[in-house]
Amino acid sequence: MFFERRGTLFLGKFGRLFMDTVIFHGFSTRKGGVSFSPYDSLNLGRNTDDEVDRVKKNWIRLCRAMSVLEENVALPQQVHGDRIIQVDRPGKFPETDGLLTNVSGIALVVQVADCLPIYLYDPAREAIGLLHAGWKGTRLKIASKAVEQMILFFETQPRDLWAFFGPSIGPCCYEVGWEVVRQFSEKYVTEGRLDLWQCNLDQLVDAGVQPERVEMNRLCTVCHPEWFFSHRASGGTTGRMVAIFELRKK
Repeated sequence: MFFERRGTLFLGKFGRLFMDTVIFHGFSTRKGGVSFSPYDSLNLGRNTDDEVDRVKKNWIRLCRAMSVLEENVALPQQVHGDRIIQVDRPGKFPETDGLLTNVSGIALVVQVADCLPIYLYDPAREAIGLLHAGWKGTRLKIASKAVEQMILFFETQPRDLWAFFGPSIGPCCYEVGWEVVRQFSEKYVTEGRLDLWQCNLDQLVDAGVQPERVEMNRLCTVCHPEWFFSHRASGGTTGRMVAIFELRKK
């Protein structure tokens, strides 16, 4: 992942997707907004205790920078579950952590501040997905279930899929307690630190995605506070970033 500057904002981009004319994607950083500490500065979390007006202004800045219409955003409620739905319209979707679509003009969005955003792209069927995978969603195998849903909805062939991991808390910093450790194979826990990246990679590969088509940028939100919000590093009071994925008409 690299960062493209657009005005005051810096947007994370995957090199393999950068020149693709069928889709638009991005990952926001904490730079370039109007919020004050501890939400400084591009806080996009509407459920935080930040001033509502400042969050609105941040969304306006983001949408302008990304050429996205806010009324075209599809936003899941994100309850740390494994519910994945196909959407053909924008709006808010309760009790959902994954969105899929093959309809152009709908901007799929998930909010994160340590959890792993996963972008799925089927260029053969022109279908996309965007997932929110924290430890609970990962334990419930949201990544592999999303592949199964894309097969069902779009007749996706897993070998055609590309997957991209956005910034999240890494195995270097994700210390978890025994109640979490015991729910994962020891392959994914080293000295009490959970590896969300490897766990979700393995789920995708088990679902038929080719390992060389999974791109993990390995950017840890805790290790890079100058770029990212981190719920864990802040003690729970911080802003939110967003991942955006949209099919666009040719």
